[in-house]
Amino acid sequence: MPTHHRPLGRFTTTIAATFTLVLALAACGSADEDTAPPAEPTDASSSVTLSVATSPAAPVSPTTESADLGPLLTVTIDGDEVSPNAEEIDLGTGEKLRVEIDSDRAGELHVHSASEQFIEFVEGTTNGEIVVNTPGTVEVEDHDTSAVVALIEVR
Repeated sequence: MPTHHRPLGRFTTTIAATFTLVLALAACGSADEDTAPPAEPTDASSSVTLSVATSPAAPVSPTTESADLGPLLTVTIDGDEVSPNAEEIDLGTGEKLRVEIDSDRAGELHVHSASEQFIEFVEGTTNGEIVVNTPGTVEVEDHDTSAVVALIEVR
């Protein structure tokens, strides 16, 4: 019985197209992201908790730490102006980073950890938490402007 073989060129093209599709779907700025609900963490390696504050909070330095509450990242967004700019934060694996966002618009922070995390925020003040259980460097960015807000070194 004769055996049919696929030409190597067609196989290579199929693999390359599949790889390109996977990369495109994994990209941070996909077109479907604006209409899709925020992704939930898919495993126990990371989590995000989100709460919305009803009153403005007092100004706080970008990153402060309280013995009882852990480190705090304060993000301020005024239109396209986002601060801080690549704030460096050291965090232990499994340690909670509190995030306070004061913004003049609604939006989303992306936390580029092993399991992608999102913190949606509203106009006004929004509080959330980031927990990363995988060591390494994690980037936090504002989705609308792609401004890098923080670089978290997880040890």
